[in-house]
Amino acid sequence: MGKKRDAILEALENLTTDELKKFKLKMGVVPLRQGFRNIPRGALGPLDAVDLTDKLVSFYREDYAAELAAAVLIDMGMQEEAARLQGVA
Repeated sequence: MGKKRDAILEALENLTTDELKKFKLKMGVVPLRQGFRNIPRGALGPLDAVDLTDKLVSFYREDYAAELAAAVLIDMGMQEEAARLQGVA
């Protein structure tokens, strides 16, 4: 596994059930770079932290998935988790 994939997984595993639910909701509507599309909300609903990490990386590739995850965490007010994720080389 890549370092960023591991960092995304660690960040998602640190979320409570309600926080993970909110993260998935925000991931479905986060503004994206041109050429990317949002993951359908229905596809995010049943995913746990491991499966969500895999989905993010397969949809957005590792670097952009980490960037998006950090942006959503910041939007949720979880700057510490986002900073840890952004600190991964």
